[in-house]
Amino acid sequence: MSQKKSKSTQSKSKDYLTLYIKPEALNNINFSVSDEVYIKDNATREMYKQQRFEQGFDDTETWHLDRTMAFFLVPRLKRFIQVNNGIPTGETIESYNEKLNFIISAFENYYISDKYYQSTDDAERKQLTDDVRKAVDYLSKLWFELWW
Repeated sequence: MSQKKSKSTQSKSKDYLTLYIKPEALNNINFSVSDEVYIKDNATREMYKQQRFEQGFDDTETWHLDRTMAFFLVPRLKRFIQVNNGIPTGETIESYNEKLNFIISAFENYYISDKYYQSTDDAERKQLTDDVRKAVDYLSKLWFELWW
């Protein structure tokens, strides 16, 4: 009897270890830049890998924390819009979703597409920065309303 339990436990453990995570899903939970920055430094990459194993993230995710948070929030806000079933007091569905979509767009334009860093136009860079500031303002006002 105890051998059967043991085999069952081993089987479950084996199934857990062979769990497959899609690459696009991994991008939504791992924001490390260690592989990009330390491409030729295996020892440092291994150190950051160990940090991810022990903590769930590594120190490189804190270098540009606003970027890390934007990368984390964008896919989750997109999904939130799809599954949300309520709106805050004082908002309509349209106004609420408009603000959420503005946040998504501002973060995508500034952080994810790298438009800011690729642009040589000062006016465009200022607009992208202003949009992120406005998005953060919206986010702070909606912060306690992000539940369903």
